[in-house]
Amino acid sequence: MITCLAALAAVGCASQGSVVLPARQHDKAAQAAELANPQLTAREQVLTAYTGYWQANTAAVDAGNAAAARKLLARYMTPAALPGVLAALEPDWARHAVSSGSPVLHIQSVKVTGSRAVVHDCVDLSHAGLASARTGAVYSRSFGSSHANYYADLVLTGHRWLVSNLVPVVAPCEP
Repeated sequence: MITCLAALAAVGCASQGSVVLPARQHDKAAQAAELANPQLTAREQVLTAYTGYWQANTAAVDAGNAAAARKLLARYMTPAALPGVLAALEPDWARHAVSSGSPVLHIQSVKVTGSRAVVHDCVDLSHAGLASARTGAVYSRSFGSSHANYYADLVLTGHRWLVSNLVPVVAPCEP
C-alpha cells in the first residue's frame, strides 16, 4: 500500500536548516484535459498520472480530512491503494498539519507494458514537508531526502492510468 508520508520518514527525514520552497503548481483544468487526451502516448499519459498523483497527495494533506482527501486522490490512485494513504495522513490531520512546499520530481525511467507501467523517480523531497495550519511554523523534521529513490506501479483502468503502489527504495539515486 502506498503510505507516502510514512515513506517520507523511511527515506530519511532529517533536521534541516532554512530552505527556499518552490511554488506549488495546481492547474487542475489543464491536468484533467491531459489525462483524458488520447493523443498522448502511453508514456506521456503515465507521466501525467504520476505527476498528478504527487500534486493530489499534497492537496490531500491540506484537505484536513479523509472524505475530502479521498476525492482528490481517487483520480490518481486505485481504490485498493487509497485506505493506506488516508490512514497515513490521519496523524497529520490530527495535529493540524498542512503541506509546506512541493516535491521535485526527477523521473529516471518509465516502462509501459500493456496495461501496467513502472516509473522510477529520484524525487527531491527536501522541499516538501509539513507546517502547522494554526501557526504556519514549518516542522523542520518533516522534510525528506533530496535523493529519494521511488518506484511507482501504475495500472490502466478504463482510459486512466492510476498509481497502485509507491515503493521507496533504500539505495542511492542521482537526479
